[in-house]
Amino acid sequence: MTHLQEKIANLSERLSAVKDHLAETATQAFNAFKEKGKAEMCKVLQKGISGVKSVLADCREHLVDVMMDYKKTANQIDSIGDELKQIGNSVSNVGRLLAGKGTKEASDEKSGVALTRAVNKPVKKAIARLEENLDSIDRMSEKLDKIYSRLEPQKAAEKGTRTSLKEKLAQMQEKAGTQNRQPDMEKKKEKGKEAVI
Repeated sequence: MTHLQEKIANLSERLSAVKDHLAETATQAFNAFKEKGKAEMCKVLQKGISGVKSVLADCREHLVDVMMDYKKTANQIDSIGDELKQIGNSVSNVGRLLAGKGTKEASDEKSGVALTRAVNKPVKKAIARLEENLDSIDRMSEKLDKIYSRLEPQKAAEKGTRTSLKEKLAQMQEKAGTQNRQPDMEKKKEKGKEAVI
């Protein structure tokens, strides 16, 4: 169990690294969009998604390894329970034979003894959680694939190139500056006319 807990802690560290990588990629994409526009942002996002996908693939592999270890442990506990059940049945049959009663077969309703079932319960819950996590990783990988395909350079080129935010702001400020200058010039001309009159 300690070995399995260490593997889970290692997996948790890997997923934390994925989270940090996603946050860093988002920051880089935002800065790229501000500086150079949508095409550059798409490149940054594609690079970030590729990195996340490789880390997720490693996490999935590690998760499968951990789940297999848990399943192996659960099977061992079940086997111990079955053996204990058989031993208990054999001991009770020896007592029955000594008392002159016939032997009785063990019922196969539940595997193992109550103790081994109790010990195995958290292990089986962990297996179920690991399977859910594998499904989540698979769904996340599919979503990343969809996002990646939307960021293809040819699709961005088909939509047309867009200017960056800084360029748009500079254009807007320049336009606003020329519009503000025109009324000022007209006012100066009127003041000049009034002074002449």
